[in-house]
Amino acid sequence: MGWPEMMRELEEKLRGTLEGRYRPRDGVPFFRVQYPPAEEREALRRFRELAQHVERWGGPVHPIRMTEVLWEAIARLMGCNERDLPRRLVDLEKTLSRRELQQRLAEHLPKRCTEVLVDQLGEADRRSVAVLTRTGALYPFVRPSALLSKLEARVRCAVVLAYPTGTIGSLLDAEPAGGQGGYYRGEIIRWR
Repeated sequence: MGWPEMMRELEEKLRGTLEGRYRPRDGVPFFRVQYPPAEEREALRRFRELAQHVERWGGPVHPIRMTEVLWEAIARLMGCNERDLPRRLVDLEKTLSRRELQQRLAEHLPKRCTEVLVDQLGEADRRSVAVLTRTGALYPFVRPSALLSKLEARVRCAVVLAYPTGTIGSLLDAEPAGGQGGYYRGEIIRWR
């Protein structure tokens, strides 16, 4: 299955969910879309097109780049603005080992990233769709599975989480920096 088939499957399930004709697995309107890392540029294009299609269906769309969420979450964690963040991180690297810094970030960033997303999606209703791209930037600090588990019951909209990986769960094979567990509710649409 390449892009056309994968996106067709996603659109059918997503539109059916929004219109009440389809019930996602476990009743959770989360759709994780897996694609090969080499396809990142094409993925961004495809998910922009998806957002346009959802808008044509009449649903509000919230396109969110997880790189931006990550920077905002780290800035909140560090108690500074994003402009001062690089300097603050360099200063922190001077006092902590790389491993210790990675563990501390992994311990707190899932919660902070969730807060940023909930702030952005708090008003989104069941007719809305959040499209999360650039999720590879979160690893190893925040696993997409941990993020989804923290979003469940905190946002009402459907969530499309696009992430680059070779196989479902491959981001979960290695031990994460913060010991976060997996989350497999909702739908998985994988590259075949």
